[in-house]
Amino acid sequence: MSSNQTMNVEALDNAPVLGLVEGIVALRQQAAQVHAAEVRLLAGAGQLAASRSAVLRSDSREREMHLRSIAAELALAVRASDRTVQRQINDAVVLAEDFTPVLEALEAGRIFVGHARVIVDAGTPIQCPEARLAFASEAVSRAENLSPSRLRPAVEALAERLQPRTVTERHRDARADRAVTVTDRADGMGELTYVGPATLVHGIYDRLTQQARAVRNAAAQPGASFGPAAVAASTDTAPTGGAGAETSDCTPELTPDPRTIDQLRADIFADMLLTSAPQDDPTIAADPSLGFGGLGAIRAIVHVTVPALSLAGLSDDPAELVGRAPIDIDTARSLAGRASGWDRVLSDPVTGGILAVDRYTPSADLKRFLRARDEHCRFPGCRQPVHRCDIDHGQDWALGGTTCAHNLHHLCRRHHTLKHATPWQVRNLGGGVLEWTSPTGQIYIDHPPSRIRFTPTGPPPPF
Repeated sequence: MSSNQTMNVEALDNAPVLGLVEGIVALRQQAAQVHAAEVRLLAGAGQLAASRSAVLRSDSREREMHLRSIAAELALAVRASDRTVQRQINDAVVLAEDFTPVLEALEAGRIFVGHARVIVDAGTPIQCPEARLAFASEAVSRAENLSPSRLRPAVEALAERLQPRTVTERHRDARADRAVTVTDRADGMGELTYVGPATLVHGIYDRLTQQARAVRNAAAQPGASFGPAAVAASTDTAPTGGAGAETSDCTPELTPDPRTIDQLRADIFADMLLTSAPQDDPTIAADPSLGFGGLGAIRAIVHVTVPALSLAGLSDDPAELVGRAPIDIDTARSLAGRASGWDRVLSDPVTGGILAVDRYTPSADLKRFLRARDEHCRFPGCRQPVHRCDIDHGQDWALGGTTCAHNLHHLCRRHHTLKHATPWQVRNLGGGVLEWTSPTGQIYIDHPPSRIRFTPTGPPPPF
């Protein structure tokens, strides 16, 4: 750079930049203070529930009902899931009671929300209250001069030094938290998360990578055949003696597989989970009546609702993975073609409300009607699909309630127990519309999801 250019740069007015920096810092500090205020309120909700539960002399499930009821009240007021709000209450109690220096630093605007999350994540495994408070104070002082990404390794090392138990001892306890969870994503996608020992996680990922590369290499070779033999021949588990794929002069040359390594890993992962059986399958020996396959014979249940016109190819309206998310119509048509039976749902052409459900082989007509009408748990905001729900009487059977569509609806086990163990009340207004009354007297209306989804947009169907 020439001297003239250097002088021009130095002569620039930095006041606008400084103004932007000061404005952003002030907003971030305000956001931290607002977050801290919300944490205080949520922690207060948790403390209120704990004080009400402390007087009970019953099992932990009944004691939790006060927290569930308060979480449901807050969730409906802010249009969120009560499970999410309950988790936020629990997190707020931990932050307010076990990481007091962190919450005070947030209120003062000395650290930001990202710093607080990093500190709490690193310090949660510390069980000793005194050690946790000492950790929080030291972590806050470091956070004042570091970004969250640079703070994380520093506070993780600090937390490790304060742990009274070794990593090996803590790992034995952490294994009890292994789990598989599902998160719905946009555009008909979903996310499957496995939490387990790091050695298994990396081993699974490495094996998927090796198999993905083997598939890609096999596809790039002229005359190569696909399948288990081609994959096995390219991995370290291939049988001795060169058991490769047979070729012939008439075998056409194959084009390279267009999938990326990530896509191949995902496809192989899904194929293995959906088609294979566990190595150790105790169900065959324990129950011979299961027949061939045991756990390997179990198949996933997928409940999909498809508009009839879309199924016939006359419309591109999306289908729905019931209780979860929309899915593309091509996938829905493929599933429908392999289905052993269909439920035909007849809806009102104006309101879209369910009129009747029938099937070629009749069985449990009322249950099928309720499944088609409700699709998921009918507590406001809950999306638990009906095959994981109970059928609940709005008016108890013991109190004269009838077993009919007007008095029945689906509730997941969480909200079923909430209805019976707390003052929450529900009333059917007709047409499957439910009126929920909270313990504080707030009214929430829940409409059956099918009222809108089946409203016709094209010509009337030919039946």
